[in-house]
Amino acid sequence: MNIKLISSIAFGVILIAGSAFFADIAPSLKKIEEKPSLPPVKRYVKTAAVRYTSVPTNVVAYGRVETAQTLDLIAEVSGRMNRGAVNFKEGSRFSRGTLLYLVDDQEVKLNLQAQKSNFLRDLATILPDLKIDFPEAYDKWKKYFDQLDVSGNFPEIPGSDSQKEKTFLATKNIYASYFTIKSAEVNLRKHRYYAPFDGSITTVNIQSGSFVNPGNNLGKIIKAGALELKVSVETSDIPWIIQNSLVRISSSEGNLTWEGTVTRIGDVVNPNTQSVDVFIKIHPNNYRLYDGQYLEAAIPAQTIENGMIIPRNAIFNDSEVFVLQDTLLKKREINILRINEETAVFNGLPAGEDVVIEPPVGAHNNMKAYKLDTKDIPTSNKPIGVSSVKVSSN
Repeated sequence: MNIKLISSIAFGVILIAGSAFFADIAPSLKKIEEKPSLPPVKRYVKTAAVRYTSVPTNVVAYGRVETAQTLDLIAEVSGRMNRGAVNFKEGSRFSRGTLLYLVDDQEVKLNLQAQKSNFLRDLATILPDLKIDFPEAYDKWKKYFDQLDVSGNFPEIPGSDSQKEKTFLATKNIYASYFTIKSAEVNLRKHRYYAPFDGSITTVNIQSGSFVNPGNNLGKIIKAGALELKVSVETSDIPWIIQNSLVRISSSEGNLTWEGTVTRIGDVVNPNTQSVDVFIKIHPNNYRLYDGQYLEAAIPAQTIENGMIIPRNAIFNDSEVFVLQDTLLKKREINILRINEETAVFNGLPAGEDVVIEPPVGAHNNMKAYKLDTKDIPTSNKPIGVSSVKVSSN
């Protein structure tokens, strides 16, 4: 059979079969085309009615606890150092007036007593002359001489009743000897150091039994209960902070709280962080604090009059928001009074207008949207653009 004839017959069979197939599926295709389209998806937005009130504000800052009163123990005399009434070790606690350490003073004490003995001798030598030449001054000098004790501190020397008396005493070296003794008494007291407050030893640089010289740093002590929190605050927030305001302080976990007072605001800007140090005195309570502990401080700032709080992500282009008019989003310019990481305080919109507190993705001017209302939310599909941000006044 001719090949050309066979090809023609095969093409005819395929054409007939194809026509029958399309005839069978044509009704179903028509049904698909005639299926009604889905209604457009409604976009819902969460709004808040504009209401202006007095808005109290806070400045939240973080820092570490520092001891408000720290003293370095510097040796003023030379000699062998010995422990006092407490063990001169880190962590040792003491009360005010406790002898913390002493430097061997035996030689100094003996030299002082020798000077006092010489003074007594010199004073005893001039008493007869005073009785003859200055009878009116004799009694007071005799009384002073009788109360002197070489083992104790010398009382204040009597004053002179006349220039002649003063000249006489000066020529006999009474004044020079007296002030030399008083200087030695002061030097003797430097051999013993008594605690000026209740506290504890934090650093020990030289152990008991070592020989010390003037200027040696023996250690460091801190005052118990005198703690303050040093926090870094952005320069833009410094004008909002009020001196002596009451501060709420909390631990990083948030389970412990203290109260404090703003005592000092620094005058120097940290060049690395562009922040200023603020110092908060911590009021003690039943929860113990430690030097170096990391805490959070909520510092009350100035109250903003005639303002409203909205989430910061509701603002775009620095100072614009959307309001909902009927079913259309409209751009509006606002006046931002204060802004932080999560919220902002503003005014500039008419009271009662619905401001969008979280714009939907791709929001634009004149975009159609609906105010979020529970009864309007479809049960099968989550509405687009629903805000999960909670507006608060904190």
